[in-house]
Amino acid sequence: MKSSALPGRKPYGIVGDGKASRHLQAYFRLLKVPYILWRRGSVRSAAAVLADCGKIFILITDSELDGFIRRNPFLKGRELFHFSGALEIKSARSLHPFMPFPPGPLSLGEYRAIPFAIAGDAPPLRKMVPEFRNPFFRVPSSRRPLYHALCVLGANLPFILWQKAFSGLNGGFGVPRELVLKYFRESLRNFELSPDRGLTGPLQRKDATTIRANLKALKGDKFRKVYSTFIEL
Repeated sequence: MKSSALPGRKPYGIVGDGKASRHLQAYFRLLKVPYILWRRGSVRSAAAVLADCGKIFILITDSELDGFIRRNPFLKGRELFHFSGALEIKSARSLHPFMPFPPGPLSLGEYRAIPFAIAGDAPPLRKMVPEFRNPFFRVPSSRRPLYHALCVLGANLPFILWQKAFSGLNGGFGVPRELVLKYFRESLRNFELSPDRGLTGPLQRKDATTIRANLKALKGDKFRKVYSTFIEL
């Protein structure tokens, strides 16, 4: 259990202590917003720890959200929030941070700039959490799974490809770290300048000879199938 509650000010509750929770705690501390944290394994029950919290963020694995709420009847009548971008739970509102969280904390300005995706019929973000003056946009409940799938595609799949390329270029060929990162940054810059026409290299040129040579070089590598899939798009 961890508390930053101030006398005379009702604290928010936070369930869970993963990356999302740590960032919310950091944001609350910068805003000087009181909160009480309950995590699994705490000596006291969630009901006892969060008894004074009228608004509670439940930041645990998606698959455990609904079950946790059902197993804790003390949550009934309180305003509940979660950060899942894919789930729609009747008893809790989704406030999905539209930004991949970094390993470490951000500045107050950076936290305030994070957009939130909220349900189409939800009140404005500031009405739900008055301290959040962040930008927000709405995603219809019926389209949340597709919205989140696109988020995962955009934020995580390129990361996995960069991990693979970085490991090979830096670790395998000794290309200096900064040069590899600059290569990636220029690729992102091309996308920013022209999302429709920023592609370069053999895929852009439809250079079958070079593509075949690339696939041959990747023989036995699980990323060969990934490369082949991108050719078909």
